[in-house]
Amino acid sequence: MKKPSWGIILGIIAIVVFALAWGTPSPAGGDEPHGWSFPTIGTFSGTWELSVGAHLWSDHFDVRNLQVRADVDLAPGLRWHALARSNRLLNGLGEWEPRLDEHFVEWYGFHNSGHGVFSFSVKAGRARYLRFPYPDAISTFDQVPGVEDLQGGGITGYSGVIATADYAHRSGFGLHGVWIDWSFGVDRPAEWAERYIFYRRTTPPWHFEARWGDLALRSLPMGKCGEGYSIFVGRDMGGWDAGLLWEDVSGQETYTGIVITFKKESTTRWMGSMAFDYTRSPEGFAVQVPLLSGTFGNLIRMDASREPAFTGILMAPGKKGFLEAQGLVLVGEIVAERIRTYWQSGQVRNWYEHRLSSWGKTSGKGVVAVMVEDPWYLQLEALVSPHTTFSSWEALEEWERDRMGPAQLSQKVVYRFYAPPE
Repeated sequence: MKKPSWGIILGIIAIVVFALAWGTPSPAGGDEPHGWSFPTIGTFSGTWELSVGAHLWSDHFDVRNLQVRADVDLAPGLRWHALARSNRLLNGLGEWEPRLDEHFVEWYGFHNSGHGVFSFSVKAGRARYLRFPYPDAISTFDQVPGVEDLQGGGITGYSGVIATADYAHRSGFGLHGVWIDWSFGVDRPAEWAERYIFYRRTTPPWHFEARWGDLALRSLPMGKCGEGYSIFVGRDMGGWDAGLLWEDVSGQETYTGIVITFKKESTTRWMGSMAFDYTRSPEGFAVQVPLLSGTFGNLIRMDASREPAFTGILMAPGKKGFLEAQGLVLVGEIVAERIRTYWQSGQVRNWYEHRLSSWGKTSGKGVVAVMVEDPWYLQLEALVSPHTTFSSWEALEEWERDRMGPAQLSQKVVYRFYAPPE
């Protein structure tokens, strides 16, 4: 008897999941409005930043990775992102040969209901980050595109039309898929980068996740997948979280991993603001230092450390401040989180802003946008290795020698929108 294809299996699973969604009663309340949402902070509004990196140890100090980033909203659910570096060198600023590490236009949106959330994203261009709508615990172990292109190799990352669809049912089950039509300098046939069903559940202090389907392979070139499963178990330890991963996918060794998620403290904020990292090859410390930054459009920028002085006096209910004195009232809000990832040689070469929730009026004539930013912080360190044996000290040394260590930086941001009362 012929074995059913993955397309048939996932199709049946999709029908079951959506049948559950249709037949499950809607929960009462909920802060997120139901229906379609295409978040925007306003046409031609956005941010930019100039930064430079360095790698140092007792025998060297290399300045590198001079980069400029720009992000601009073009319309509801449509935005442009670019991250350019000054040259193609792994270390040094001795040549001027600008290149785009990331450059894409993205169309995205969400449909929220009492049953679950459907999310989609279509990017056209070059990207180094696939996680959408938000990285779950298993995603934190994903291999980050490397630096082979800075050492004479081909393009790293993902280039072409990248389509992502995700449905998360309130039961914890869901579907996720990423399809890439390779182009813009990459000659590969269109293919799935990943497609799987998932289950997530949190029962404090425990968190559980599982995936089954075609999962992303950790081998080069990136963007290929194989049949298998991943299981994650995590626990809230109070001041930090810890979790363990088991991943068995055809086409590669079985991987195990451990992740430590940090809380926002002075140390993790300093490390996050500088993208601080210890690297083994070459050995040393890596940083990425912000130099200048600014905004586009009608966007007032604010550091969250000043927020009590700003919101407590100017915008808190019952207190008349500057915006209220002008007759403006709060009409909408977008909550977002920016994420950067890195591992090889500590090179930080991606940036993505996840729009997590939105409500109300966020653009249009007379709308004033206030952007309140938390400091960047080191959110987590994930270690993953192609070994499953821990029975001896030698086995542990082998696990550590072959492991990869993706790190993730995070910055929370809230956009608040004010307009004259109607």
